[in-house]
Amino acid sequence: MIYTVTLNPSIDYIMRLDGFQNGETNRAKVTELYAGGKGIMVSKLLHNLDVGTQNIGFLGGFTGDYIEKLLDEMEILHDFTKINGNNRINVKLKMDSETEVNAPGPDISQEELEDFYEKLSGIEGGIVSFSGSVAANMDKDIYIEMIKKLSRNTRFTLDTTGDVLLKSLDYNPLLLKPNQSELEEIYGDKFNSKEEIISYIKSTMIPKAEHVICSLGSDGAIFVSANNSFYIPIVKGEVINSVGAGDSMVAGFIYAYMNEMSEEDMFKMAVASATATVFSYDMGEKDQINEIFGKLKIINMGENNGN
Repeated sequence: MIYTVTLNPSIDYIMRLDGFQNGETNRAKVTELYAGGKGIMVSKLLHNLDVGTQNIGFLGGFTGDYIEKLLDEMEILHDFTKINGNNRINVKLKMDSETEVNAPGPDISQEELEDFYEKLSGIEGGIVSFSGSVAANMDKDIYIEMIKKLSRNTRFTLDTTGDVLLKSLDYNPLLLKPNQSELEEIYGDKFNSKEEIISYIKSTMIPKAEHVICSLGSDGAIFVSANNSFYIPIVKGEVINSVGAGDSMVAGFIYAYMNEMSEEDMFKMAVASATATVFSYDMGEKDQINEIFGKLKIINMGENNGN
């Protein structure tokens, strides 16, 4: 079973506008409501690939009820820990560019946190995907405490930043997914080439982390493991939606890993899933992902970094 953790779920309120004038009344052409939060996004993409997941995290209030309703309509399983507070509403303004206003979300009580820990401790086997912001009163180190609750035969993926990402290496993650700027924050300087990024990942994260995928934004993405280093350049197309692209990358990787694909195809499925979401109004669909998968150009970087 695949479990996706969303500690700070949201209703994502999308407003599509022709333009925006600060300080004036602006009117949206179209509005949409989606269940949001990075773990939920991972589940939605996997659902589109016909893979079942169990969503866990914290839900409460009228917004939590609505998030549950949206997940039920999509037939996505969930077993959230109930909380007293209301989940957040995030506003996304879509024009020629995208502007987001994300709310902080509710506080989580110690009792609610202990109830969630009990759920984590009961997971035996499978993969747990950790990603996204934490509750307003939580330190990001809470991810490490949660990872400690997992059984020895349960693998995990982690999409986070900074010291937490490095601390997770002690628990042998299946996948880490930083982006270039997040890696540079840890490194303390800018990288001058893809080879430098690969070398840094190999020296600091591999083999404690089994796989690392680093998004380079408009320049594509890099994959590193103990045996392989690959690069895929950006796929050109109409950018409709950047929300959920990184989560789709994680989901695509998990799908490929569960289907015992080669590392090359794991990376291609991750990039194809992310790209399909960027070209969609919500999450990428299966046919679109498979079409992009077949078009991807993958470059073996091993000869450039000592493999």
